[in-house]
Amino acid sequence: MNKNITICFRTSEDLRNALEVISKAERRSLSGTIENILYRHLEDKKEYKQMREDKRRFPRKSVAVPALISELGSTDATMQAGIVLDLSLGGLQISLPDNYQYEIRENRETSRISVVFTLPDSKRPLAMQCVPKRVYPSDRETRIGASFIDTDFASQQALQSYLVH
Repeated sequence: MNKNITICFRTSEDLRNALEVISKAERRSLSGTIENILYRHLEDKKEYKQMREDKRRFPRKSVAVPALISELGSTDATMQAGIVLDLSLGGLQISLPDNYQYEIRENRETSRISVVFTLPDSKRPLAMQCVPKRVYPSDRETRIGASFIDTDFASQQALQSYLVH
């Protein structure tokens, strides 16, 4: 990223001291800490997401559809309720309640989940097997970004039709 713009501003001594404490804890410069705080704020407000170029292989479409998630190969066959937040031809992002503890196993190929959901304006449920790539736990939810694997032709076709239109 090209950093060729300088921004100067006035602040209180208390705020500067608090930022210096954060900088020392994160082992960053004061300007680097301020920049990180600003980026996080923009991402939370979603303005920065529009500024960034999407580097994903397939574009994502935001949705909010209920889903049932289960861990394949697990001794616990309990289905967990969640929400599909976005979809692409390559994968999805799901949100699960904060009490759901999921960790990607060292051997990613054995770390598989099944996600069953219905596309908006459709009555046919899709059952997709996925390999989780990223897990984002927080105090209110756990988000999982996963890639599709072993998708049947009809489900892939329905997904493609939905995403293209």
